Amino acid sequence: MNFKRLLAESIVWRGLYFFSVLLVNVFLSRYLQAAGSGNLYFISIIFSFMQVLLGLGFDAGITYFGSAKIIQKNKLVSIAALWSVAAGIVMVAFVYIFFLVDTSMSKDLLPLYFLYGFCYVLGQSLMVYLTSLYYTQENYFLPNLLLSLVNFAFIIIIPAKDAVTTTGETQKIIFLYFFSFVLSGIVLLFSFFITNKNEGALSFPERKEVKQILKYSLTALAGNLIFFLVYRVDYLFVKASPVCTDADLGNYIQVSKLGQMMLIVPQIIASVVFPRTASGIERERLSNSITIMARIFSQLFLLVFIAIAFLGHYIFMYVFGETFNKMQLPMLIIIPGIFSLSVLTLLSAFFSGVGKLKINVNGAVLALVVMIVGDFLFVPHFGIIAAAIVSTVSYTVNLFYSLYFFNKDHDIHIADFFRWRKEDYAWLRLLVKKII
Repeated sequence: MNFKRLLAESIVWRGLYFFSVLLVNVFLSRYLQAAGSGNLYFISIIFSFMQVLLGLGFDAGITYFGSAKIIQKNKLVSIAALWSVAAGIVMVAFVYIFFLVDTSMSKDLLPLYFLYGFCYVLGQSLMVYLTSLYYTQENYFLPNLLLSLVNFAFIIIIPAKDAVTTTGETQKIIFLYFFSFVLSGIVLLFSFFITNKNEGALSFPERKEVKQILKYSLTALAGNLIFFLVYRVDYLFVKASPVCTDADLGNYIQVSKLGQMMLIVPQIIASVVFPRTASGIERERLSNSITIMARIFSQLFLLVFIAIAFLGHYIFMYVFGETFNKMQLPMLIIIPGIFSLSVLTLLSAFFSGVGKLKINVNGAVLALVVMIVGDFLFVPHFGIIAAAIVSTVSYTVNLFYSLYFFNKDHDIHIADFFRWRKEDYAWLRLLVKKII
């Protein structure tokens, strides 16, 4: 299947999944309000960091070796299932250690946090690994449809925004939220078994293959961990800032989550670029397509910026509720940074596919240094506005670092990523026709 056809299919079905994620975010935010959703998502971010750490970057290894057909998929799925369970168990141990260290946490909460941590890490690991396996087969339909159905089921369960909220009801919804990850992962695992019987009986990789996977995956893990900190470490500074309240944290996290939602299309495209480059297909054409998409993104983000400048305050309060009244200005500030991330997402996928993971890692380290220094100096005094400014600067620094190396390997000038061209619209029209 050609790149545009694959891209169109990915946009449709991954777009459906991300739409379901957005709805979960909206319904949960209205139900828990700014302070409550801020605390829930803050906990989820900690669990997410642990999942990235415990995941060992196997999703990148699965994509690379599965797409290149170096290791059989029946071996890769065995690793995915076994390590997902192991990662969930290790997460329980980390939760226990955390409660031992932080004596301010009530021991009555320990069983709940055991359950939440296990469900999140197990479920997310299965989801990440299994979707990676499906994408190596150029199958974007089935995994995203199944994940979307689970999310829609959860949305139906969430009480209406005007329902009376009791502690018991809230705990039930939070438990179902974390359990939905496990359910999603199990559904994907069984569907993969059913649809891939021709891959043969389950087996484990040989020692040589395990070494190959670990070498590639652990390098990817370093990049994933640093990227994660680049995207999330500002939350810690906002939470610790003396000028920020829980509501400020909730508003800022919601801004960040919306920024991440703006990365949906770049991430969808990256999910096609990575396995495509790893397989060695159309690499030169892909590099030209990346520059075209970067120029189109710049125009789309400009339109989003204008829309939020005029209507953002009213839209945010209408969608998320009246407690989310501090989102507009941080959102405007962070949009240029999100544009930088959108282009960086494509470049990172390309470098991963051609085996140049160190460029991604080194760029992320540079961005992280900028982020930590900037947040340390300014967030304690200027709150979420400073956090948004520092994030945008950090993301932009990372982008230009990657552009420098991309320019060295390809006959494409950095200015080509930003100079609008009329012929780009013809490329976009052909893509839209394939989607329709």
